[in-house]
Amino acid sequence: MKRWRNQDFFFGDGPDTGLLDFPRYGVELAVARLRRRNPPIPPWLRRYASTWQTFEAAHPHTSAGPSREPLVYGLCQAWNEEDVIYATVRNLFLQGADRVFVIDDGSDDDTAAEAMAAGATVISDASDGTFDEVRRTERLVRVIEERTEEAGRQIWWIVVDADEFPRGPERMTIRDLALSLPPWVDTVGSRVLEHYPSRLSAPKPRHHPLDELPNAHWNTIRFCTAGHWKHQMLLVRRPGELRFTFGRHTIAAPAARKPVVESEASLLMHHFPLRDLERTEEKFRLANSAAGRYGASSDTFVQQRTEGRLKILRLAYEERYDLLPNTFPGKPLKGAAVCDWRELVPPAEREVRHPAGGPL
Repeated sequence: MKRWRNQDFFFGDGPDTGLLDFPRYGVELAVARLRRRNPPIPPWLRRYASTWQTFEAAHPHTSAGPSREPLVYGLCQAWNEEDVIYATVRNLFLQGADRVFVIDDGSDDDTAAEAMAAGATVISDASDGTFDEVRRTERLVRVIEERTEEAGRQIWWIVVDADEFPRGPERMTIRDLALSLPPWVDTVGSRVLEHYPSRLSAPKPRHHPLDELPNAHWNTIRFCTAGHWKHQMLLVRRPGELRFTFGRHTIAAPAARKPVVESEASLLMHHFPLRDLERTEEKFRLANSAAGRYGASSDTFVQQRTEGRLKILRLAYEERYDLLPNTFPGKPLKGAAVCDWRELVPPAEREVRHPAGGPL
């Protein structure tokens, strides 16, 4: 499979470092250590967050194209997610997706079968057994561009990991939101709630994780001026025009199309990386072993993140939230203020569109 070079993949996009960035960040790191806090976001990323998007109708010509309303497609990349992938797919359909695709990266459990049972089209794409974010994103972009060309019309793509459950703002579904947006909007950002288990948590197969994992706090990592961690919803009008970047944190555009136009409305995304205690622990330890998916990878960040989640998992099940390792920029190194997620959102967003307490 062709490997994109950075300039091809990002259209030459991405954060550039300045001459004073490293000494400035060195000072910020020293101050953070003295205050026993996490480092702030690096200055080059802070600068980039204010340059790639706008909320103005900067490209009204983008409304040109087929007059039919756009389709809504969901896309998920998964590896050994049999406990949750059914609910992930069903959530996307309940949010109004016309089709849902799951790229299965060589799972050796029932991920593919569960995804198909939920109605997804499964695309088998086994890697070499190691985690590679560049390859994953290349494959994701390729599927989006191939399926958009196949459909012959505009598509709102909503891309998730298996532990991500986005929904529309207030009482809207994602489809409601997509059909209400002006034709020049390119992307929609996500406000993200990080969910944690408790002593009584017992996640059930084919249930929305909200049923059993209500405790949460806000994810405060920012990749745009509106304060969004992810931009996982993108209008693809034609193949090759706009692309998701790594992790779906930002959107890449050719120089002639910058900046990307973001909606003032945003999604609410529930994030559940920590679920059943024994299964989650086994998966993370296997993945981080010397021959595991993460342990054999050159991506040290994902290895460190997995080790951190293992620590958080045990502490959360013991409800020792005051001792949770806190990885958010500028925050204290330990401790998280966790509460029922409904206390954190407006009343209109406390309703859920799934049969609470029952299978999806």
